[in-house]
Amino acid sequence: MNAILAINSLDRYITDKTLVNTRFTATWAFTSTNLTWVSGDIPVVGALLTSLGVNARVTVWTPLTNTITIDAPTSTNQPSSRQVFQTQTIQSSASQPLQASLVGSYKSSSPYANNFTISSPGALIYGYINKIIVSQIQVQYNVPTVNVGLNDNFYLYSATKGDYYNIDIPHGFYTGSNLAAVLQAIIIITNGDLGQPPIADMTVSYVPTVGFSFASAIDTFRFPTPDELDGQIGFTQEQIATFYKTLRLLGMDPTNDVEQNQQISERIPIFLYTPYIDIYSDVLTNYQNIKDTNTSISKSKGLIARVYLSGVGNPQNTNGNTDLGTVPFIMTADLNSPKIIQWTPDVAVPSIDFQVFDQYNQLLPMGPPLTSSDTKYQTEFQITLLCSE
Repeated sequence: MNAILAINSLDRYITDKTLVNTRFTATWAFTSTNLTWVSGDIPVVGALLTSLGVNARVTVWTPLTNTITIDAPTSTNQPSSRQVFQTQTIQSSASQPLQASLVGSYKSSSPYANNFTISSPGALIYGYINKIIVSQIQVQYNVPTVNVGLNDNFYLYSATKGDYYNIDIPHGFYTGSNLAAVLQAIIIITNGDLGQPPIADMTVSYVPTVGFSFASAIDTFRFPTPDELDGQIGFTQEQIATFYKTLRLLGMDPTNDVEQNQQISERIPIFLYTPYIDIYSDVLTNYQNIKDTNTSISKSKGLIARVYLSGVGNPQNTNGNTDLGTVPFIMTADLNSPKIIQWTPDVAVPSIDFQVFDQYNQLLPMGPPLTSSDTKYQTEFQITLLCSE
C-alpha cells in the first residue's frame, strides 16, 4: 500500500502559537481576586488580563453572576466600569491551520523557510512504512540577484589616482541593464580608501552577448584580485568569499586585473546566486536501515533532494524576463531518479525537520532583515513523499 505525504514549507506555521487579543469592561474592588464583567467580549479561562490595577490570568468564569476569578489581587479600586485587555494564546493547528499558514506567510517571520521543523499532534509517518520516495518538489525561488554580505561588494583600483575604491551594491533583484545603471551611479560618487576623489566619468553598460563594460576616459583602472586585496588591506575569509561571488556576478576574472581605460566581462555574468538547492532532513535520513555517505549515527543529517534550478523542469518567471536570478521564479522538478529512503517499520515520527542549502553549503539566503525578526525574501517549497509499506 502506498500513501502520499505532501509537505508545504508554509506548514511550519500551523503549530505556531497565536496571540488573540480581545477586550471587555468590568468593575472590581481593591485587593480583590474577582472582577464583575459588564460588557464586551467573553472572558476566557487562562487568558491574561491587563488594565490599570489588573495584571492576572482568568482562573474561573461564571456567566450566571458575571464573575471573573483571577489568580492575583487587584491593586486599585474600580467601582465604575473600565476597559480590560484580554490576551489569549491558542495553538494554531488546533483552530485554523490554513489561516495560520496565511498569516505566517504574510509576516514572513521565524521559523524561516531555510531551517524549520513541522510538528503534528499525531504521527506524520507511521511505523508500518518500509520506504519513502521523494517524488516531486516545487520551489518558489526568491533569492535576490544581490544578497547582503554575500555577493554585494567588490573593489576597483585606479592606477591614475593610486587608490582603491570599495563598491557596495544595494541588495535586490536586478536585470543586467538595471545593475549597470546602479553601478555607474555608485562609482561616480564613491571616494577612494586613501581619500582620492571618485572616478567621476565612469560609464557602465550591459549587453547580454558581451556582459558588463566599465569605461573611463580619464582613469586607467582594474579589478584587483581578492588575494591582492587581502594582502594590501586584510579581510576575513567571509569577505574574500564575497569578493569572489561578486566578481562571478559581474563576469570578471584575472584578465580584468590589467590596468586600462575599459574593462569588459571576460566571462558570462551569472545572475543566479546558486544553480541548485539542497534539501536536507535529520529525521528522514536518521531512520534509514542502510546509511548513505551523508548519514550515520554521529552524522545523521542527510541529503534528500537536490533541485537544479535550470534543470529538467521549466522555470516560470513571474514577469517574463528570461535571465534566471533577475526575478523570482517557480521551478517544478519531477524526480526521475528520486531519493529512496529505507525506513525502519517500528519507528513513527511526530515531526520532520528541513534545512535548505545553496551550492556553497550555506543556508539559502533570505534577504536583509526588515526588523529584528523578519526577512524580506523567503524561498518556499513543496515536497511530495511517497510512503510505501
